[in-house]
Amino acid sequence: MVDHDKETILLICGDETDAATIMTDLYEADIRVVGPIHTARMALAMAAQTGPTLALLAGQPTGERKAAELAQAMMSTWGVRSMLLDPDDHDAYETSDWRAPDHQVALVRRALAQARPSL
Repeated sequence: MVDHDKETILLICGDETDAATIMTDLYEADIRVVGPIHTARMALAMAAQTGPTLALLAGQPTGERKAAELAQAMMSTWGVRSMLLDPDDHDAYETSDWRAPDHQVALVRRALAQARPSL
């Protein structure tokens, strides 16, 4: 049986070590993760296939689009909101329509803080 109340996070991360740590932390918090994905193009394609509830951008994707551009494309194409892993970067886009709601951001930050208290 599929639990539709769970978050499904599309992880965009170009660093294999960081991606493995993030995925482990999220899985341990009982949050589904799709990825890691390195390119903006693949992130958009995977969003079409997996129906994520949130895109987590842990750094800049490779390819033509940067993080904020990818976040906007995810929102306008698939209706998927995004969060940037770095809190300062995320807060810089406070008025952007693609920005994930605070409760989603807090859930992800709590899950990641279990192993990395600096987040």
